[in-house]
Amino acid sequence: MNCNTLYQGENRRSIDPPPVVLLRLFERTPPGQYGSLEYEIPNYENVGTMGLLCAVDLIPDNDSDSGDSDRVHPFSFPGDVPVAESEIARLTTNVLIGSKVVQPHLIERNGQKNLMFVFSDLAVRNLGYFRLRYRFFDLFSTAVPGKDTTIQAECIGGRFKVFSTKDFPGLQVSTELTKVLGKSFNVGHRTAKSESE
Repeated sequence: MNCNTLYQGENRRSIDPPPVVLLRLFERTPPGQYGSLEYEIPNYENVGTMGLLCAVDLIPDNDSDSGDSDRVHPFSFPGDVPVAESEIARLTTNVLIGSKVVQPHLIERNGQKNLMFVFSDLAVRNLGYFRLRYRFFDLFSTAVPGKDTTIQAECIGGRFKVFSTKDFPGLQVSTELTKVLGKSFNVGHRTAKSESE
């Protein structure tokens, strides 16, 4: 995710483009002669979504060497975040505003239906560089029998910057996904000057 955000004091400005998490579900065959096989569910239209949730956390990213938002970050994988969980909890509670837990939606894109978590109204109150951590939960399933609901999947998004009003470079051109989301989630559709001419 490479997004630009504008901070306007108490005014609320959403992260642009809105963060979206694609949910991919896999089934595992019973162990056989060649072990257990894993394959992606071919049809998401029949997946029950009751109890499926994705929660988002805000992580500061003050790595001064990190000029490229698309590069693989050292803490792109779970468990490697070099920030105390108490600091992440503080930022998520006090600095990140909007819907921090969402349910999936069945969204058609490129002729295929997918389950996606859309965080359409997130905003950040502080200036600086950040990343979002996404955690997937299934409230009606347990990873370990007899234990409470646990995090079943986790990923960390790309680095983004929250700009001051005077430094804001302007909104990005809408992507194909943003155009699809605009129909269902009130996500703004923007065209570049060259596209509209």
